[in-house]
Amino acid sequence: MTSRKEVRDLGRSNRQTADYFPHYVGEKSRTKFILEKNWGNDGYAFWFKLLELLCAADGQYYDCWDKMGWEYLLAVTGVTAETAEAILNTLASMGKVDKELWESCRVIWVQSLLENLRQLYSKRTAAPTKPSVDNFPGRRVESPAQEPAAATEAEGTPPAVPEPAPEEHDKPKAPRRKAGSLSAEQAERFDRFYAAYPKKVDRATAERAWAKINPEPDDAATDRIIAAVEAAKKYDSRFRERQFTPNPASWLNAKGYMNDYTGGEQRGNDDGYAGFTPSGGFGSFG
Repeated sequence: MTSRKEVRDLGRSNRQTADYFPHYVGEKSRTKFILEKNWGNDGYAFWFKLLELLCAADGQYYDCWDKMGWEYLLAVTGVTAETAEAILNTLASMGKVDKELWESCRVIWVQSLLENLRQLYSKRTAAPTKPSVDNFPGRRVESPAQEPAAATEAEGTPPAVPEPAPEEHDKPKAPRRKAGSLSAEQAERFDRFYAAYPKKVDRATAERAWAKINPEPDDAATDRIIAAVEAAKKYDSRFRERQFTPNPASWLNAKGYMNDYTGGEQRGNDDGYAGFTPSGGFGSFG
């Protein structure tokens, strides 16, 4: 007969979660340096909270595909969606997060974490293995926290696609642009903005943020956005030190170009960037 202790030990030996992970003190870490340089304490905390989350996850990977999974990651790490996206893209480009799984499936896998837990898993029946992209069929990443497709009226019946009007058949179709990419005209305007912005990090994320501005900035609007950058350099206390300066993507997503410094205070402008009026007043910023 199997004893209770043997049953308990057997259950433990099959677990693919961890209650701890090594945190080496004093070791020069390129990852920590880059995260702290770009995002300060938020970057440092995000990385170690992510490792804690992975340790607690069965199989030691985390799936951000559905909205609830993504929202939970943001709640645990305490950062905005834009910051989380930028940090994870940076970690993927550094090879710390598996690039293929993240970019194709929005699944987070950190191989170095498993290697640091090798001693723990040597006492168990099996260690987790990296999931394959094939384990997540039908995924196509366009934006974070994908919403499930709406159900059709009849189960299993694809939605009807209306036939185009006869006169439309001969109309040339404009080439489809990848979501978040910029036209040549908008790329030139973004280049002007990026050249003026004092902190040059995560350009690709910043380009996606520029592409989301609605309506698309024309030359005049681009001039006003650049004027807003110059005003922020003078009157926004965050721009005095690089470590506190928002990343360009974060500034664009937060509509920093709508801030109005008239009267010596920073405040939102409901009229959009078209109504930006820089002022010589010096504000008090908390």
